[in-house]
Amino acid sequence: METGMNYQDRGSLVGGSWIEGEGEELISRNPARKGDIVWRGRAVSPGQVESAVAAARRAFPEWSASGLESRIEILSRVEEVVEKRDEDLAKAITEEMGKPIRESRGEARSILGKLKASIEAQRRLPDTALPGAPGRSVWRPHGVMAVIGPSNYPIHLLNTHIAPALLAGNTVVVKPSPITSASGQIYAEIMQEVGLADGVFNLVVGGHEVGQAMVAHHDVHAVAFTGGWGAGRQIMQSCLEQPRKLLALEMGGKNIAVVLEDAHIPQTVHELVLGACLTTGQRCTATSRLIVHRKIADELIDRLSRAFQRIKPGDPFADDTLMGPLATLEARENFLSRIQDYEASGLKALVRSEAMEGGAFVTPSIHLVEDDGEQAQDYLNTEFFAPNLAVQIVDDAESAKAICAQSAFGLSMSVFSENQAVFEEFSREVPCGIFNWNRSTNNASGLLPFGGLGYSGNHRAAGSTSALYCSRPTAVLERDFGNFSPDPVYGPVLAELIE
Repeated sequence: METGMNYQDRGSLVGGSWIEGEGEELISRNPARKGDIVWRGRAVSPGQVESAVAAARRAFPEWSASGLESRIEILSRVEEVVEKRDEDLAKAITEEMGKPIRESRGEARSILGKLKASIEAQRRLPDTALPGAPGRSVWRPHGVMAVIGPSNYPIHLLNTHIAPALLAGNTVVVKPSPITSASGQIYAEIMQEVGLADGVFNLVVGGHEVGQAMVAHHDVHAVAFTGGWGAGRQIMQSCLEQPRKLLALEMGGKNIAVVLEDAHIPQTVHELVLGACLTTGQRCTATSRLIVHRKIADELIDRLSRAFQRIKPGDPFADDTLMGPLATLEARENFLSRIQDYEASGLKALVRSEAMEGGAFVTPSIHLVEDDGEQAQDYLNTEFFAPNLAVQIVDDAESAKAICAQSAFGLSMSVFSENQAVFEEFSREVPCGIFNWNRSTNNASGLLPFGGLGYSGNHRAAGSTSALYCSRPTAVLERDFGNFSPDPVYGPVLAELIE
């Protein structure tokens, strides 16, 4: 395992300058090294949030008026800077949240792919004016956008909003997760080196209070948030009296894989292991629930259980590590405690999660749900953000479909079956944002829409459609100077009135 790194606190980037925070102390820790300190700094104060929003507000007129091609030219410089800093960024991600280094390297390089896709999407914004319309439709930026990110993809899930927001002509105030402040700082250094005008990109570090101050600010005109349902609900409540403010909320999932009687068992086991265990189950698209047809349940569960029992988390800097630790020691203790409480109330463990020494390491688990009581429903609708799979057995596809339709979440689901027509029925009848046929609920594509509904989101899908919520559609109707609007009903009357 690599020795612990220590990242210097540069503070927050506000109006083109680095400032020292005036708020509470923040510490990010290495979850693979017993919580060793990686970065130590201070959160911004409410007054410093105000300064960041004001800087973004000042920069907005010039940036929004600069034109798309000019903004593309400036942001395209990201490629050169990322090529110099991608390894620094990857190591910081792995140090701070324990993601295997090969995943972190992919995340660091995803900055470029997202930028290129966002450029293409911005150029393809739909013209919604119908034939014969007396004008044209245009897309305008909102103004200042707040972007609040999670710890599991600390850079990708910031950049997936920042790139389209800036291309659309918005300015941004960005808050990374306090768990991954060093990663956020490196990303801000990259954006600063690109040469954006002061105030176009601002980064503030802090926890819940800083995020709330950003969201509630009246000069913030749009919010892009990735996190849990609880925080997303608070954001919606904070903005009830600000109906102008656009909210794009991606709030996680309790994603279901349905395995029907004609499924290919080896393929299914492979995809379920990937779905449940990649990033130690800390993906919003992770497979958390399994609904399996009774005819193949014994064989599938047996093979899956044996695979889960062989999986051991390891050094995230090793190339052969499938999964590292959970993001924090607290996350591990909370997960194990909650699972033990469910087991005490009667939940049947097929494979138990166990803590491992050295950090926030935990093995994956499988639990069988045999009733539909209150405790079972609570378990089935709780997002653990850990490698845990809830199993239910059904007698037919219709029963599986009914269970899926009742889920409080609606981000990603999979159907394993030879019959594509049955899969299409699920995709039509189950409310969900991402459907997978014979593949994991994980590994969504940024070239397609990404988002869900219910506790998973508010119909503002990111990915290929992120340009749509980073701009507002506007109708423009025009008439040549000095000409009058023809009106067959009131024209004569109006002509007399203005003589």
